[in-house]
Amino acid sequence: MNGPRWRMVVWLGLLLCGGCATGGQTPVALRAQKGVFQVLIPGSGELRAVKSTPISVPPQARGRQTIAWIAPDNANVRQGEVVVRLDATALRESLQGEENQMAKLSLEIRQKERQLEKERGDLHGQLALTEIERNMADVYAARDETIFPRNKIIEDAVDLEFLTTKERHFEGKKRRMEKRATAELQLLQAKMSTSKTKADQLRKSMDSLEMRAPHDGVWVVEKTWRGEKYHQGMNTWGGEKLGTLPDFSLFEAKVFVLESASSGLVENLPVSIRLDFKPDREFRGKVLGIDTIAKAMNEESVIKYFEVRVGLDAIEARLMKPGIQVKATIFAQQKRDVISVPNQALLYEEGEAFLKIRRPTGFEKRKVETGLRSLTRTVITRGLREGEEFLLDNARSGRGGARG
Repeated sequence: MNGPRWRMVVWLGLLLCGGCATGGQTPVALRAQKGVFQVLIPGSGELRAVKSTPISVPPQARGRQTIAWIAPDNANVRQGEVVVRLDATALRESLQGEENQMAKLSLEIRQKERQLEKERGDLHGQLALTEIERNMADVYAARDETIFPRNKIIEDAVDLEFLTTKERHFEGKKRRMEKRATAELQLLQAKMSTSKTKADQLRKSMDSLEMRAPHDGVWVVEKTWRGEKYHQGMNTWGGEKLGTLPDFSLFEAKVFVLESASSGLVENLPVSIRLDFKPDREFRGKVLGIDTIAKAMNEESVIKYFEVRVGLDAIEARLMKPGIQVKATIFAQQKRDVISVPNQALLYEEGEAFLKIRRPTGFEKRKVETGLRSLTRTVITRGLREGEEFLLDNARSGRGGARG
């Protein structure tokens, strides 16, 4: 051990072990000094972007979907690149069925049009022939009783009436045929329109199964409620968020603070943030928001945490990415030029606090008044003067003890 380091160890030993031996024990004493007292609230969590574009399964993708491919987590993507592709096997089969149905209906429509055209041509020919026959019968019908016998006049009148009725019959048949033909074609065309609509919807659904990056960025894969990141082969549902494209111009930290250590936790408190992989760099910020209810990390845990949002005063894009683990120190209270002692130095009797102060004849119990208290130290507002020595660990005295 070299000289300077050895002298430092000896000096620390003399500072901490300033008591005399009593009953075979060596009391550990500290000297009261004024300084800065801080109530620090520890926390841990991760970085996340303040703004990010979510990439979700389209709502029109009904039912359970399967991820056929997903871009690697933290991959750099360009605008328009596919980041997630869902399995389209079922949609492709449905689309093929609709396209086959459309082809069948198209053939039926063409056949029906040809059939109706033939029927229309036949009726038109019959109607034209009947019209000619009726016109000729009307021209050559015997009507003058002075010239033609009565039987001839009656026969010609009957023939004319028959041809007129026949003509009306073909006209009615033509109207009924046109009405029936229109209804049959409309039914086939309605079926065709329905199949076309379904096919268009299926094509849109297939297009929506490829989710593309709306802008350049780093693709961050989301976690399921079980804490597992989405991956190929995993099932998902419409509207479920699969990942995000964060904006790296502004970061914040999501920090979890133990409920038992959250005393004094309020908004706007200053915070120190250190990245787990680079603890030598400190980033400053402040508390932006605190969950109103403490929650457990999972169903099995009974330990509860408050989720705290911490805004950063400055960022360093070279080091910061969403999901990077961080350690946080929240400065809940700070007092300057005060005397504070370790909590284990205090004795409590009937609600009053005491310290054991060094006197020429040994350690003497003295009542003190306390102020702010942290997890490790307590401010002494009265009863202890700067420079006085006090017993550190009362458990060694055999009487009393520190209140935790």
